[in-house]
Amino acid sequence: MRVKNRLFLGLALSLVLTLLAGSLPPAGQSAAKSVGKESISIETLLREHEEELDNYKASLQQAGEDTFREKQGELLRAQAQALHNEAKKLRGQMEERLQALSEDISQGILRQQLQLMLVSLDAKQQEAHLARIAELETEMKQVQAKLEEEYQAQLDELQSEHEQRSRKEAALLKAEIEQAMDDEFAQYQLGLLVELETQIVKKRSTLASEDANR
Repeated sequence: MRVKNRLFLGLALSLVLTLLAGSLPPAGQSAAKSVGKESISIETLLREHEEELDNYKASLQQAGEDTFREKQGELLRAQAQALHNEAKKLRGQMEERLQALSEDISQGILRQQLQLMLVSLDAKQQEAHLARIAELETEMKQVQAKLEEEYQAQLDELQSEHEQRSRKEAALLKAEIEQAMDDEFAQYQLGLLVELETQIVKKRSTLASEDANR
């Protein structure tokens, strides 16, 4: 996450210095000294303001990164809770379907077991009932496996949707914070430029007064 330099501050300041330098008195020893003093003084102001701008940019950068981490953490926690709730709901729906589909099978198994316990059966009949119970149990397992497979597929799709949503929301959050940082940095640059121009004018006036009093 980077703060973008929208204003070419260095170029703007160079233009300001060029215009100011153009208003100096004609060349001469005294004028040359005045130009030299003014150039040194203005260069000092430039360095101070550039350092101030760099410090502000670094501070703004850190604040933006901290804000992004905090907001992203809030988004992730909310998304995790939403995913948990939806997965729980999906699991409940699957269990309801399993109960509905397996009810007839369970009753069939129970009837076969009761026949074995309460009715006198020969060996062949007992074997037939046991075989039917095995078939019903296999059918029950198949129903459970199919529903579990469907649940897992739906859960995977749900997780994928949440991951995509998470990436989109994080990208939007990052863009929003970066835009706010860029706007704030641009405003700070403008304010700094106005302040620098004012200081340059005052410095020139002071130097001019000093030269006039000599």
